[in-house]
Amino acid sequence: MPSGPQQPTVLAALRRRIAAIERPPPQFADRDGSGTADGRNAAEAWRFGLADIDAALPGGRLATDGLHDIRPQEHQDGPAAVGLALALLLRLPAGDAAPPGPVLWCQNRRCAGDFGRLYGPGLAAFGLDAARLIVLRAERDRDVLWAMEEGLNARALSLVIGELEQADFTASRRLALAARQGRMPALLLQSPAAAQASAARTRWRIAARPGAADAWDARAPGPVRWHLHLARCRGGRPGAWTVEWNHATHRFRLAAALADRPAQTRPTQTRPAQTRPDSVAARRRSG
Repeated sequence: MPSGPQQPTVLAALRRRIAAIERPPPQFADRDGSGTADGRNAAEAWRFGLADIDAALPGGRLATDGLHDIRPQEHQDGPAAVGLALALLLRLPAGDAAPPGPVLWCQNRRCAGDFGRLYGPGLAAFGLDAARLIVLRAERDRDVLWAMEEGLNARALSLVIGELEQADFTASRRLALAARQGRMPALLLQSPAAAQASAARTRWRIAARPGAADAWDARAPGPVRWHLHLARCRGGRPGAWTVEWNHATHRFRLAAALADRPAQTRPTQTRPAQTRPDSVAARRRSG
């Protein structure tokens, strides 16, 4: 290394080169200090888009560098948990990346056997391009967890999703650390019987609810309806909401509550008194 007056200049050049090497990719870089950890500013934050739910989250948004736990309320609510994961995937902002990066979906074969595999035409109807998905199926939960961690460490994806029976606290802690270091979100879909302890930033319980009829055709089903329970939120507060998901606009909305009134019966027409028999016995006598 040269000495004398040129030494400060050389050191400054070396510092600039080291800073350029260590600088994160554009999709993970913070633009002006007001954005999230992966460079998404407040306007592009990962939100539900509902003031009631977003107000319960720290900073009014989901962490894009953390683990989020989604569990069905009952076993039959498993498809609803998958639907919520897909909805959150569609609402995940792309940041500086264009087009959005691929998504790694790791699935235990038992989960695939219970409710089926991801279906391309169904994903398209939901609003998701199936070409974005990298689907991995494994025999054991520990293989799913390993694949998720590797995906988070790769830093080449936009989201990692794992569908399995259960993950213990140590496994969830490893995923949470990998998500933070990789500055990438992860969704963990577990069974209702999974252990309650989790290192996830948020823990959700979801249950399917009967939906309203279509606005234009009363015989057709309307938007899907879910009951969301935010059971745990680090830096936020728990809550519960019933929401509808519009797959065309990729938006949530709070479902209208049913009015508390007795069921309405169909009105009956009253016949003229002279033609109405008073009883079955009177009809028999007249015959």
